[in-house]
Order: sequence, then structure tokens, then C-alpha cells
Amino acid sequence: MTKRNSGIAKMILIIGLAAVVLLVGLGIFVVKGKNGHNPAKPPTSEMALGGFIVNLADANEIRYLKADVVLEVEGNVPAPAEGERKESGDPRVRDAIIQVMSSKHFAELVRPEGKETLKKDITAAVNQSMKDKDIKVVDVYFNEFAMQ
Repeated sequence: MTKRNSGIAKMILIIGLAAVVLLVGLGIFVVKGKNGHNPAKPPTSEMALGGFIVNLADANEIRYLKADVVLEVEGNVPAPAEGERKESGDPRVRDAIIQVMSSKHFAELVRPEGKETLKKDITAAVNQSMKDKDIKVVDVYFNEFAMQ
């Protein structure tokens, strides 16, 4: 190998290493965010609301829904007052959920996509009812879900 070819090989190696270092640095910048720290999701906690039994909106038949609801929320969930059940929840939250559930028809909820729509509707209704509070519903879970 000639001296000239050796110099070109070293130059290519140096440029290649510089490019790798630049790409790694750029990757770290993108992952950590512009302000230098990881863009972490706010902490969440669960609000167990217990059971709900509501009449469904079916006009020709008497149908009901029984569901045990847990909300995943961002923000500070107030601790229950002394003597208050842990699963009672804010009355505005419970009312919003009852309003949404009782507006649904059996045929809507019997399909899997109906349950997902119900979760989205509950999320929107609770967030609307609690807009003056420092909490936000990010997900809804059903521990029980039965209709008749």
C-alpha cells in the first residue's frame, strides 16, 4: 500500500468516526428532548370507583349494565375523607359515568368496539366534569362488565 493510499484510508476512517459520533450525539439529543432531560409522562394513579348498575337506553326492553370502573388519572387524586369509602369517588365523576352508561343501548355495548367507545365517552365526560380540578382521566378499566 502506498503512502498516499494510507493517508486516504486514514482520512476516510476519521470522517467515518466523526459521522458516527455526530449521529450518536444527535440521537441522544432527540431521545432526551431539547431541554436536556427525558420527556417523561406525568405520574398516574388509579381511582377505583366501585360498581355501577344502570338501566340502558333501550326503549322496548328493560336492559341493564353492571360494571366495576377504575379510572387511570394524571394529577393529584384526593384521598377519601375520614369515614368515606375508598371507592366512593367524587359525586361529579360518578354522575358523569352514570349519564354516559345509561345513554347507551345494549346493541352498542355488546360488540368489543362498543366497549372501547364507552371508555372514550367516559373519559371525555369525566374530564369535562372535572375541568376545574387538577386531574385528567387518561384511561378507563372495567373490572366487571355484565349486561342483561
